[in-house]
Amino acid sequence: MTARGASAPRAEARPLFTITRMDTADDALAAAAVEMGFEVARFRLFETKPGAQVAEFLSWLPGAPEGTAVAWTSRRAASVLAKAALPEMHDALAQHPLFAVGKESAAPIADAGFAVTVPREGLGALNLATQLIGMAPQSGIKRVAFLHGDRALTELPDALAGAGISVDRFEVYRTEYVAANVSALTSALAAERTCVVAYYSPSGVAGLERLLDPVTSDALHRRATAIARGQTTYQTLLKWGYLQALRPMGEPCEPFDTCVRGALRAAAASAPGSGVQR
Repeated sequence: MTARGASAPRAEARPLFTITRMDTADDALAAAAVEMGFEVARFRLFETKPGAQVAEFLSWLPGAPEGTAVAWTSRRAASVLAKAALPEMHDALAQHPLFAVGKESAAPIADAGFAVTVPREGLGALNLATQLIGMAPQSGIKRVAFLHGDRALTELPDALAGAGISVDRFEVYRTEYVAANVSALTSALAAERTCVVAYYSPSGVAGLERLLDPVTSDALHRRATAIARGQTTYQTLLKWGYLQALRPMGEPCEPFDTCVRGALRAAAASAPGSGVQR
């Protein structure tokens, strides 16, 4: 649909908004993009499987030393934790301060009634590390159980270890990439249409990149506006060579959806002859 009084863009000329996951939490964002005149493509790029150390963590948790916090940088880790530990191990988990990289990653545990601390300034593993390190003396935190996936980066444990906080690592989920149909994006890039891509994790970046040929990948890096939900994903985009990479900014950090909507409006305004809502 288009704004009142605006002409509808030709289907083949519409800008494309790509969401690199399939999650009902993105329905409102997708609807807003359609309202602006975008075609919307949503890709399921990977599946999440239980990790090799779920049982080990559950055995370790009841006897975890005093002064241990539990932290994770992915909603997927929290989802596995909620499914595996609750309600049976509610009391054991409640004995420890809990930390997540953002509100969305905290949600599966926060929704079960637990207090989960998230960084005050921005999303990202280093922001989470800064929060943990700053709270450690007053909260008596001496070690952290880091719940992660099989492709996790080392930013959080490295930063904690550098500050003298011991880290116990538990692989609680693993990522399996799938052969998604990404023709909507490849066709849009080939036609030199305006493209905006929302990335939610480094796995989403890698999951899409593996499906593109070198020419298409280069076009994506040069021409697409890519929005990263957090700092770690943003740094991943830079390493891949994205020239128009964005991330939420501000203090407090603006919500990811707000950042994406702003990027969509800017892209709509610059799309040649699109006639989309400004």
